[in-house]
Amino acid sequence: MPAFDTQSLRSLGVLFAATISIAIIGVHFHVVGAMVKPLGEAYGWTRGEVAFALTISSVIHPFTNILLGMLVDRYSARSIALPGIAGWAIGTALLGLVGGPVWTWYAGYIAFSLLGFAASSIVFTKLIVQNFSKRRGLALATSLAGAGVLVSTIPSIVLGFERTFGLGGVYPAMAACAFALMFIPCWLFLPREDAAARVAAQAVPRADWREVVGSTILWRLAIAFLFIASCVGTFIVHLQPMLADAGLSRDDAATVALFLGPAMIVGRLGTGLLFDILPTRFVAAVAFSLPALACLWLWLVPLDFRSAVALAMLIGVAMGSEVDVVAYMSSRYFGLRRYGLVFAILISVYGFAVGTSSWAAGKAFDAMGNYHATLMVLIVGVAIAVGLILSLGRPPEFEKEAR
Repeated sequence: MPAFDTQSLRSLGVLFAATISIAIIGVHFHVVGAMVKPLGEAYGWTRGEVAFALTISSVIHPFTNILLGMLVDRYSARSIALPGIAGWAIGTALLGLVGGPVWTWYAGYIAFSLLGFAASSIVFTKLIVQNFSKRRGLALATSLAGAGVLVSTIPSIVLGFERTFGLGGVYPAMAACAFALMFIPCWLFLPREDAAARVAAQAVPRADWREVVGSTILWRLAIAFLFIASCVGTFIVHLQPMLADAGLSRDDAATVALFLGPAMIVGRLGTGLLFDILPTRFVAAVAFSLPALACLWLWLVPLDFRSAVALAMLIGVAMGSEVDVVAYMSSRYFGLRRYGLVFAILISVYGFAVGTSSWAAGKAFDAMGNYHATLMVLIVGVAIAVGLILSLGRPPEFEKEAR
């Protein structure tokens, strides 16, 4: 019993460190959103010019993600995470030096994307799947739900730093606070032993990376996530215009959006809990069906404020479920030894789809004046994704010990 208690406490420490780290490193998109107006007012940059930094980041990350995934499968998470957090903090602080020509902003964001690439959910979700098996779904959901809590506070944090330190001090102040909040828990709680070697000894021997990349299971998952992320990405950018088209005022549409965050947390925790008690592919199939239901709702149901709130809650639950599905299915269908590579590939596909689908939906609206065709394509894509998930069958049994 004492050994079990000690292991449980260690696992909870890892969960605590991972939750804080994932929450902090995952909100840089929202920080840019909060900085769009002050940067534009200070330097004359357009909103498109400021936002283009995120496009640059989305191009860099698939390459760094694959590299990081392979490193995570070879070395301990501690040896990667601690230097990664330091690099992330340095890269964030350097953004305080930008100003004047917009190319300085782009150069700063390139440096941030490269210096901070090892501070990633790839590292921290790998820690979770190493330390939790029976309760893995809920543990992953908990670690990923932290970002939903932090997102709602980012505008206030940015405003407070700007008033205290000036515009140039926002990013350095954020870097210093974030470094302390991430580094200290990771230093205290991340396992000091070679976790990679321990997992290699416990896990069932796996094929090399060429066989993983050539796996039909991987590509069925990748195609499914491509369709689902396209649906989610469309809602991230176009939900507000859709509500305006339905006749809601801007104030009402903004109020409706407030329901997304809590619904995301509910979706994330609910999906994680269901993963622990129900068959993997059936939970994933139901989670993947939610965006299609939202599309049908927009297509068929006239929106007023109340129905729009209900729609936002449905979309929020769907958004909260999908990344949890990516992490959980990566671990269950490929085991721990190749989790880093598999998750890196799938999350890169997911990020690419989110980043391009909103642009495609906007172009379609410009051409046709409505979202009807887009919604139909998304519904068909979700149906294909659900079919691909159901075709996977039961996941293999890789692990001998359950925690």
